[in-house]
Amino acid sequence: MYIDFHTHHPARGGERVILDGRDTWGIHPWQAHLPHTLPHGPGTLLAIGECGLDTHAPAPMPTQTDVLRAQLRMAEEWRLPVILHCVKCLDTLLALHKAMRPSVPWILHGFRGKPQQLRSLLDAGVHVSFGFRFNPESLVACPTERLLLETDEDTRPVGLLYQEVARLRGVSTESLEADMQEQFQRLFARHDRHAQAHQQDNSGDRQSKKERAHEE
Repeated sequence: MYIDFHTHHPARGGERVILDGRDTWGIHPWQAHLPHTLPHGPGTLLAIGECGLDTHAPAPMPTQTDVLRAQLRMAEEWRLPVILHCVKCLDTLLALHKAMRPSVPWILHGFRGKPQQLRSLLDAGVHVSFGFRFNPESLVACPTERLLLETDEDTRPVGLLYQEVARLRGVSTESLEADMQEQFQRLFARHDRHAQAHQQDNSGDRQSKKERAHEE
C-alpha cells in the first residue's frame, strides 16, 4: 500500500483509495486574511494543517505569522503533528521553530530545496515530504526516518513517484513502501492517541460540570 502524504487528487484511475474518516484542519496562508472559525477540540483530527507562510499570498507576513502561531499553539495543546506550507519563508519558519521548541512533529510538504536547506530543517528536527518536483541531491540525502512522499497537485499515480525515488535512493520499491508505512505510523499513531485522550478528558470534564450543576 502506497502512502500519499499530501494529495489534491485522491481518486486516480487504476488506484485504490482507502479513507479512514480522519481529517486534518488548517488555515492555509492564502486564506490567512479571511475570517475563520477555529475547532473547539481535536475531535477526529489527525493533524493541524496545511498551514504556513507564503510570500506570494495576499495576507501581509505579520498576519500570516500570527495565524500560523495560533495553529502551532493549537497543535501543541492537542498533541497533533503540523503539516506546513512554506514558500520563500524558510528562515522565518525555522526561527518560529526555534522560539516555540515544539514537542510535536513539524512536516514540511512539497520540499524542493537544496541540500543546505534540507540540513537546516533536519537539524531543527523537521520532517520533509517530497513530490514529483524535487532536488535529487536533497532527496538522496534525506534520512528515511525524516522522509515522506506526496503527489500534491500532480495527477500522475503515486506509484510512479515511489519507483523514481526508490531508483534514486538505491532501494527496492517494496522496501520504500514499507518504510513510508512505518514512518506514517510513527508520526501519526502516537499523537492520534494523545488527541483522542484529550477529547475524552474534555468530555469527562464537561460531564462532571453538568452533574455538579444538576446537584446544585
